Amino acid sequence: MTTVICTSCCRIGPPPPPPSLSCCPERRPIDLALIPRSIAKAMTGISWASFTANAWGGCTELAGTAGAKSGCAICYARTFLERKHLVRWGAGERRVRFASWRARVLRLDRMARETGLRFSVFAFSLADWLDPEVPPAWREEFCAIVEACTHLDWLLLTHRPHLARKLAPPAWVERLPDHVWPGVTVEHATHGFRLAHLADVWGDSGRLWVSAEPIGGSLAGVDLSIAACIILGGASNTTDPEWAPAPEHIGEVLEAYPDQVHFKQWGVFGADGAFHGRKERAGRAWNGAQYDWTPWPRHRELLKAAAQAERMAA
Repeated sequence: MTTVICTSCCRIGPPPPPPSLSCCPERRPIDLALIPRSIAKAMTGISWASFTANAWGGCTELAGTAGAKSGCAICYARTFLERKHLVRWGAGERRVRFASWRARVLRLDRMARETGLRFSVFAFSLADWLDPEVPPAWREEFCAIVEACTHLDWLLLTHRPHLARKLAPPAWVERLPDHVWPGVTVEHATHGFRLAHLADVWGDSGRLWVSAEPIGGSLAGVDLSIAACIILGGASNTTDPEWAPAPEHIGEVLEAYPDQVHFKQWGVFGADGAFHGRKERAGRAWNGAQYDWTPWPRHRELLKAAAQAERMAA
């Protein structure tokens, strides 16, 4: 039996996460045989989650408010899905339903139960779960499966929090399931109203989070203190220099909320504003340090070890 002790999900540098939010406070050995290679290899490249889940794909862009850039203008999901000729983006266009996601997340939930470790699932990376143009039955099925998969932490991101009371399950509006983390995109200060909309519904849950990626301007005017986590990052799907993140905009968030930020990346533009072509070349360090913590478990190093161990055994 090959075992490892999971040390992922922990902040690099002080302070450590609260014990109640630590993914594996006992640092107990985990039998890697409990994590199939096919699952380990499916770990997302998104640093702040373990896996992604997409019950459907497709969406409609939201325009930025006056004077603000909208991340929808350089949407990775649109580029990805249209390149594969799966959907046409926009209002009135057909959303495409994915058949395999249900069995996949049920398998993830079973693995989490068997290992005794929680894993985080980001939904959606290719759509918006509160898209009003999605057939209601699709969202009902999705939410039912989320409710059933209680061994996973679900990170549900939207640009449309104003529709939460209308489109989310009524039971969720009354009381959010303990394993659901509602998030909202706020890429510019003028979009801070989105966080207020989300907080109006689930502000007392303690599990709100903000995606400030791709950051499109200063967030100094937005009170982000209610966010359990702030995902911060530059654009990765554009060559437009107007999307190069300003270091002062990154720095003001890190300085104001150092214990809440996961700095994912500079993006395709580095800290110096130069175009690097690939986000990996620009890195994700701020003043030599990485801000890697999240309040939900990820176990990314464990998943990497599981993939490597099974490959070596083969």
